[in-house]
Amino acid sequence: MARLSPLQKKLKLKHKGPSAKQQNAQAQADTEAVTLPKGKHIDLTVEDFSHDGRGVGRWHGKTVFVAGALPGEQVQAEVQQDHKSFADAKVLEISNTSEFRQAPPCPHFAECGGCQLQHVQADQQVELKQAAIAQQLMRIAKIEVPNWQPPIVFDAQGYRRRAQLATRYFADSHTLLLGFRQAGHRHIVPVDSCLVLEPALDALIGPLREAMLSTENPAIYSHVELLQAEQQSLLVLQAQEPLSGADVNVWQTFAEQRNVAIEVRQADDQVHYYGGATGVCQYQLPPMRSSAAGVEPAKALQIEFSSRDFIQVNAKANAAMVQQAMDWLQVAPGDKVLDLFCGAGNFSLPAASLGAEVIGIEGDAHMVQGASNNAQLNGLAATFRKADLFEPEARNVWRNEEFNKLLMDPPRAGAKSIDKLLRKQNIEKLVYISCNPASMARDLQGLQKLGLKVVQAGCIDMFPHTPHLEVMTLLEKA
Repeated sequence: MARLSPLQKKLKLKHKGPSAKQQNAQAQADTEAVTLPKGKHIDLTVEDFSHDGRGVGRWHGKTVFVAGALPGEQVQAEVQQDHKSFADAKVLEISNTSEFRQAPPCPHFAECGGCQLQHVQADQQVELKQAAIAQQLMRIAKIEVPNWQPPIVFDAQGYRRRAQLATRYFADSHTLLLGFRQAGHRHIVPVDSCLVLEPALDALIGPLREAMLSTENPAIYSHVELLQAEQQSLLVLQAQEPLSGADVNVWQTFAEQRNVAIEVRQADDQVHYYGGATGVCQYQLPPMRSSAAGVEPAKALQIEFSSRDFIQVNAKANAAMVQQAMDWLQVAPGDKVLDLFCGAGNFSLPAASLGAEVIGIEGDAHMVQGASNNAQLNGLAATFRKADLFEPEARNVWRNEEFNKLLMDPPRAGAKSIDKLLRKQNIEKLVYISCNPASMARDLQGLQKLGLKVVQAGCIDMFPHTPHLEVMTLLEKA
């Protein structure tokens, strides 16, 4: 073999193969070069499950998200939209059906946008969703949860205590569409029954349609909200015009005959109440158990809220979630707890009932007042303050206060840069609750800068038959 000259050796050293970064860039470029026109039919094997409930496969290296497909299935799919590095598709045919697939129990499943996972067995839904969340935590924040607790799961039917129905009236045929929006469209899917609604609300759908058709102008109602409060069902009607005298009689009669409360909100911001409605609703939390020795169970809590306020849609799952948060934080007398994004006091008041000193922070002045009223209603000494937790000045509302335990349940957008507001706090335990794994991963990454470490997590199936999953994470001082 011929020997290389010094110059040849030097040139050889300078012309090494592509680096890992270059190889990744080339692979990305190759993927982006793959085009999938809308309407194209492709065959692929589904390998994974995304956080939004779709199967994930690859076609010539390009990631394809397939609505209606499950891991392990071989499918023919139709491309809906092509992007640079991935494509969206829907399943057309399945040649290797997953053992976890089932016949959807709802006749509206194919059209309604409310329940996207009814084709998956209920227990497997939770497993798939949890696995997708664990993947996102690793991919976005390089966080591997060392201990996943058993998920909190209740009935997959009859659980939803709140829902909004869309309406559309056709005067020429005197027909009214009352139902849910179609998946991916503004079209209304008319329903006479919904299996995930609490039974008392479900029973109102048919009679409600007939009552609306009996009014002088059914077209004035843009949507209806159904809400199950502690004592009574509530209908909230959004009307674009003031009600006539005849319409007032319709709703008064409906409220009396069906034993429901009714709010009619007009476009001029006036609100009319029928059937005992007052604008104030209530739900109950059962007595909290304490993990601290010698602490007796607290009393049940009454939580008042406005029909405009946010509450969790699943009453049983919410109560179990609150108890788990108290257990994980090990709330006890002597603790000083900060509750961020506290709402009407869903977590603050249970912590106070176990003897902790609690300060709740919320950005909505109306809900701050409501939480304060709830503390007074339940005979608790919790303090509530208003602050925009997305602004640096928020820390001023707890200036000179020190907390050893912290709880936060932010909106879907998460709590970006929340770690900067908490730098001077000596936090022992922190419970973070989220319905959005992407924002949660980002926030946990920041919270770890405070010397906290993720020690365990658990899922709460607040929304069975949907891709959504509430996740609770516990961080402790490292």
